[in-house]
Amino acid sequence: MKLAYKYRGVVLLALLAVVLPWCCWRFALRGTLGAWRDCGRLASRLEAMAPDTVRTVACAADGRELVLSGALLAAVRPAAAESDVQVSGYEPLVSVRYDGLAVHTAQLTLTGGYGPLLRVVDALERTLPACRLRTLEWRAVPDRRTRRMRLTLTLYVQQIVLK
Repeated sequence: MKLAYKYRGVVLLALLAVVLPWCCWRFALRGTLGAWRDCGRLASRLEAMAPDTVRTVACAADGRELVLSGALLAAVRPAAAESDVQVSGYEPLVSVRYDGLAVHTAQLTLTGGYGPLLRVVDALERTLPACRLRTLEWRAVPDRRTRRMRLTLTLYVQQIVLK
């Protein structure tokens, strides 16, 4: 019995020296280092692709500015009118400027029923190839006049424009 207690400290120290680093590697560091390597690989691939990507983006944007000029709003109104959807807000802004390119973003708020709102979103995706719908935010908000719930859709639309 005294022999087991005599080597207990050495065994615990050996377990601490072997098992603790293995557990740290297995459960914490292996995934982190793998993600770091993948990120480095993807960054190098992205740097190699950068000139081609800029050329592709330049071809996709035809130079017509839709967001700041209000042409986006003019394109939304007919689709909204035929689907019984109201346009309740429109806020254009320039979100990014970088080396001859600008990203224009518009926050467009629509109010109506679920089906008509989906029809308007489908019409926007089909008729505006120069713009991309980035985010759709659905909310049910109470109407102040009637105190009934109404469905509100906030669209974030982006367009890349050559300066």
